[in-house]
Amino acid sequence: MFKSGVGFLALFGLGWWLLGSSAFDGLMQQVLAVVGCAVMVGLMLAARRFLPSSAGGPFPVDRRRRFNQINGLQWLLIIAIAAVCRHVGVPVLIPR
Repeated sequence: MFKSGVGFLALFGLGWWLLGSSAFDGLMQQVLAVVGCAVMVGLMLAARRFLPSSAGGPFPVDRRRRFNQINGLQWLLIIAIAAVCRHVGVPVLIPR
């Protein structure tokens, strides 16, 4: 499951889900956290059941390079959007 990337992406997605749910308060935030955890566990169990044990493995060099480029671009966009939100006076759009 972690070899295929499903485990890593499910955990990473849960982190983003929890950040997004921080915009809510009280019971709604707790419900969203439970839903996010349930989806993550469901994805991991489904990956364990349906993916072959041979799934995954290291990426070829060209695909790994492309993955790293896209990942770097994502982080640059996240930082740029946070800076723009702060600069224009809408930091409320940045998760707590």
